[in-house]
This record gives sequence, C-alpha cells and structure tokens, in this order.
Amino acid sequence: MLFLGAGASRPFGIPTMKEFTSEILKTLDNDASAKVKEIIERIEEYGFIEPDIEAVMDVLTARQDLDSAKMAIGPKIIEFSPKGPKHSTDLKASLLLESIRGQITERCAKADFGQSDAYYGLFFKEGSSGQTISGKDWIAIPYQRIFTTNYDLCIERFLRRHSPNYQDGFESRPGYGRVFTGSWPEGQGYTLCKLHGSIDWFEIEAGPIVQMLGVPGETLYADTIKGRSMVYPAGEKYALTSPYAECLFYLRESLKEERQCLVVGYSFRDLAINNAFTDAVRTNPELELVLLGPHASFVRETLEEPLKSKVKAVEASFGSRDAIVKVKASV
Repeated sequence: MLFLGAGASRPFGIPTMKEFTSEILKTLDNDASAKVKEIIERIEEYGFIEPDIEAVMDVLTARQDLDSAKMAIGPKIIEFSPKGPKHSTDLKASLLLESIRGQITERCAKADFGQSDAYYGLFFKEGSSGQTISGKDWIAIPYQRIFTTNYDLCIERFLRRHSPNYQDGFESRPGYGRVFTGSWPEGQGYTLCKLHGSIDWFEIEAGPIVQMLGVPGETLYADTIKGRSMVYPAGEKYALTSPYAECLFYLRESLKEERQCLVVGYSFRDLAINNAFTDAVRTNPELELVLLGPHASFVRETLEEPLKSKVKAVEASFGSRDAIVKVKASV
C-alpha cells in the first residue's frame, strides 16, 4: 500500500500546509492578515505547536456558527472555556475562509505535472521489487492500493496516462457524469482513494459528489454546484460524513489485509487517519509502516505505542533518486 501525505506533492510545486500559512499571510490585506495572526497566537496559547493555516480554517469554521461548534465539542468544553467564547459569531469569518480556500485551490491546480509524471514513472518502476503487467501497464504490486490526503491531481494525472483503468471511488451515472459511489472494485489495476477530497470533486446541492474538470456554477440540468468537496481537518468529526467516511472505511479495511504500507511525507496530524493506523497495527500484527521523509525519525518519535514500534523511518526526500533507492531496500 502507498500512502501519500503533503510531502509527496511538495517536489511538484505544492506547498505543505505550514508553507501555505506563510504564503497566504503575504497575500491577505492588513485586516485579514491581523485576524489570522491573532487566531494563530490564541491557538498557541492553548498549547498547540506551530499551528498552520488548516488550524486557522478550523477556527474560522467554528466562528461561522458558534452554537454548532460548541455542540460538536460536547460537554467537555467546560474544562477549557467555562465562560464560553470571548466573541459572538463572526460574520466576516466566511469571507476570510473562502479567500483562504480559494488560494489553496488555485495553488493546487498549478502543480508541475511534467515533473510529477516523470518521477512517479521512475518511482513505480524502480521503487518496488514486485511488478506485474496488466494490459500494457506495469503495476507495482506493493503500491496497488494508493491513498492520499492531497487535493492536487499529480497522482491522478500519472494514473490517467499510464494506468487508465484505475478505480477511484467514482462511477459514470446518466445525467451526472462521474459520481462518487464509495466503491473501489479491486482487480489487476490500481485503486486510488483521496481521503480529504480533491480540487476536481464538487458537491451538487441536494445531490451527489461529482468529478468535473471545470468550475461551473450550474449544470446543464440546472443543478446548483455548491462548491468543491475538500476538507481541511483539524479534528475527527469530518470522518463521520460522506464522502470522507467511505474513504476512511476503505483505508481501514485495506490496512487489515496489508503487510506493509509506505507512508510518504505524512506528519500524523489527522486524528481520524492516525486512529485508523493505530487500530490496524492492533488487529493486524503483520502490518509495518515505512515512513519516508527528510525528518522521518523525528516524526516517528512523536508517535505513541502501539503505533510507534510499528513504524520504520527512512530518511530521504520524496522526489529524489535517493528516496527511490532507500525505499526499494525497505519494501
């Protein structure tokens, strides 16, 4: 299994969330920038280390509807804020949130596909000892199941060109085109599951999640496009809603069967995914996680048991020849 975190897209021009934070602050006007900095400072006061733009978006989402945010936290909120929030619902939060989302989407749409195509081709051919032929395609058996938290289209672009029969949880449906079904039929080809959504996923009002290449406001059937289906998780609640619930369930089921999972550029900051990994190593004693990244050993040390002892750290930067050599020796 292959699991791609933010560090897997960084070599192709997509910033990590930490880097997005710095970039976005430079583009905001003075008032908006001051508000983001104020949120970051308050998050740090509560003991969170180096909060990024994802954490800021979580706070802004709460400020849109404080009552819903309070109910989502539950009664334990009294242990942290007995007197309630210091401010009322922020009517400007939605505008700032949409501005940040727009910048992230725009940046994710500008990946260096030439570079990502070339590297993934090399990685799948040389970074795995087990391969088979499916039609005209080479399938790297250890990476036949692919999961990612990334919104960009780097891995899809490669699969479209080199393994067009891959399964991604979508199926064609009359009147809608490609619709999310939450089903990944497994055969001889690859399966791809995007745990946080994608820049080409859109939600139709009172309808399904669909894949679209453009950015329409309305379909030819007069269906309103509510917006992109992308999640910026800082907690576990998102994993209870579709399409993310189906994606997480597929990850959990797959981990039950795998003996090894190569984890690339993932910082282990998503609680729902971390719990999936932790539960998997409890129920699947043969499972080993190989963590690839320039600071893999440091990230491993931040983990708790039983997960920590099941993680093998490989220090190398995805996008380099060195990473391919070290990965092949480890998987």
